[in-house]
Amino acid sequence: MTFIASPACKLSRNHRTATLTLALILTLLQGCSHVRTAGRNADPTLAQKINTTLHQLDSTGAIVSARFIETPTGNVIFETENNDYPFKPASNMKLLISATALDHFGADHTFKTYLALDGDDLWIIGTGDPATGDPVIAKNQGGTPTTILDQWAQALKDQGITEIKGDLVYDDHALDGYDLHPTWNLDDLLHWYAAPVSGLAFNDNCVDITVTPADEARPANYTVMPPVQNITIINNTISGGEEHAPVIVKLPGGNIYEISGPVTKETALKSKPVENPGAFFSDALKTNLKSHGIEVLGQIRRADNHLDGQLIPSEEKTVAIHESRIQDILARVNKPSQNLFAEMLCKTTGRDFRRQRDLDEPGSWLNGKFAIKAFLQKASINAHPLVVADGSGLSHNNRVTTKMISSLLLYMHSHPHADAFFNSLTIGGVDGTIRRRFTEVPGKVRGKTGYISGVRALSGYIQTDAGPTVIFSIIYNEFSGSAKPYEKLQDQAVMLVLREYQPTKAK
Repeated sequence: MTFIASPACKLSRNHRTATLTLALILTLLQGCSHVRTAGRNADPTLAQKINTTLHQLDSTGAIVSARFIETPTGNVIFETENNDYPFKPASNMKLLISATALDHFGADHTFKTYLALDGDDLWIIGTGDPATGDPVIAKNQGGTPTTILDQWAQALKDQGITEIKGDLVYDDHALDGYDLHPTWNLDDLLHWYAAPVSGLAFNDNCVDITVTPADEARPANYTVMPPVQNITIINNTISGGEEHAPVIVKLPGGNIYEISGPVTKETALKSKPVENPGAFFSDALKTNLKSHGIEVLGQIRRADNHLDGQLIPSEEKTVAIHESRIQDILARVNKPSQNLFAEMLCKTTGRDFRRQRDLDEPGSWLNGKFAIKAFLQKASINAHPLVVADGSGLSHNNRVTTKMISSLLLYMHSHPHADAFFNSLTIGGVDGTIRRRFTEVPGKVRGKTGYISGVRALSGYIQTDAGPTVIFSIIYNEFSGSAKPYEKLQDQAVMLVLREYQPTKAK
């Protein structure tokens, strides 16, 4: 059962008259797509249902690419003709760096951040760990973002240190100095999901402000997490009044934030990015040390080079080490789709990939791309259509194919670290970005969403009613307005497979 039509449903001038009737029929039957199935034993009825579902909104100008394959065979259940055509992936890009990093480092890897003493100076040394002071991971471990700072203060006290006579020096040179991607939309830079990418990260390179009402008609009280000195809060809130959510806006030109609106109850405002994450981390540490009775007499400054010319400080100069598990990081990348984690993981993987080839250079989006392409080559996946601009998918310059994504998911299905990869994905009806989707079948769908303007992606694994797991990738591009209608079509197609798929019979 094969229908053939141009992906864009456009006929050449020479063939328009001869094929007009056929084109109209095909358009009505299949929504301008070429349907491929797994052969004589596949279910053509299910394939046609998927095709009809996915193409319901073709009249809006949206284009869709999709592919459904069986495990473990990889036999095709359904695919659109353009499944090898490059589409914008949005956050489906995170699947590529997650798989690459897990394959490269292994499931037991930890990323480290160091506290070191060099003479009178105290050093914070980053190796590209995005999880230092992350609120979610800290909470899961029974702490807060500042727990690590408390531990470091105690480590200094254990050495009898109650005063830092020199400077607080931060080394963020593990990653390159390009902390904002040139293709990110300027409006995004004022929001948490475009936090700057640095060799040092703390609290997701964001500030969190919570407001509570004071006396009626007076400015509300506020607290800042982490406590720091070098930020400016413009407080235009009013205690009491109508119940409208207070808002926070990051102003350009520094770590300046305006909070406004009525405050009738304690409210955690949206996280906002900071500028110069290394200095922000250092400010948080200096403030915390003072609360523990340890004064830093010098200035906060950025290191010109690594301590003693090495990224990792010597054992005798190391005071404390903070470690973050890669599995915790991957869960933050894929469940809530944390962009900063994906960007730092991309650059850090790229740095180590190049280092293993005797190239000592800081992590960058470029060498992250080299690592991803090498991984795809190792997996025998065609990377020719791939365009890697960033690691998170926030850039509109990224390109993937649904064939590439589904093939990657198939490869990871039997990978030595398959469990770590699978467990990092968001679970339908349970957690992450699809916790409110597939609520009628909780736990049956695991995957990764993606959304930027004009793009809606969903890829992952379906535990079918028939038993076997089916891999899928569905990406919509070139629509305007809300992504919700396309999201619903994705869900309908997935549910069709979940309910109606039957395994291919052996010949």
